[in-house]
Amino acid sequence: MPDFQKAIAVHTEISEEAQKKAGHATGTTMDDKHITFLADLIAMLDRKEMDASVPASLLKKENYDPLPQTAKDLIDVALLNLADQLKRIEAYFRSSQTPNASPQLQTMIEHFWDMKSRLEDKHGDVLKF
Repeated sequence: MPDFQKAIAVHTEISEEAQKKAGHATGTTMDDKHITFLADLIAMLDRKEMDASVPASLLKKENYDPLPQTAKDLIDVALLNLADQLKRIEAYFRSSQTPNASPQLQTMIEHFWDMKSRLEDKHGDVLKF
């Protein structure tokens, strides 16, 4: 522990400008699969095929409707989290304060993929994206 304390003691003065810069998202490139997926998501939102504030709009009804009620209940709960993450991705992408390609956005997309994958591994191809 003393080594850590010595290391941070050296950097006691950080300018206000440096602090502001440290809090901003870094703009870099993302992998092609992330860029393509993001473009597809944004296009679906722009065409009004999905609405992040309406979780049911993320569903492929033809695959969802035949499922048993217990599966639908589980999917409905997961949809709330998926829709919330989609809102975050869309807000980050559309914001003029953040870059459209960044490690932060890539991580958000990967988290979205994880949620999608867990849902579809259990219940099949029930999502539009």
